[in-house]
Amino acid sequence: MVKHIVLWNIKPECKADADAHIAKIKSLLEALVGVVPGLTKMEVSKNIRDGYDFGLYSELISREALEGYIVHPEHKKAGEYVRSVVCDRASLDFEV
Repeated sequence: MVKHIVLWNIKPECKADADAHIAKIKSLLEALVGVVPGLTKMEVSKNIRDGYDFGLYSELISREALEGYIVHPEHKKAGEYVRSVVCDRASLDFEV
């Protein structure tokens, strides 16, 4: 199993509507479970402490599934919106 974690900040010019942007991103990304082969879990949440504004936690069945997720057309489509409202990104992928 691969765990995929991503953290983001909302662009300064989008901060006034941050909760709405995070809600839309949550909807877009969590809907990928059952669409992207091998993606078994996706959670998007607002940060409750200092640091990045929000992040995602996901689980995939293998490295190959992660590579497929990255290039999947529906993931790329969701990514267009994400990139339009975020300014920073950090990620971590690991196998368990």
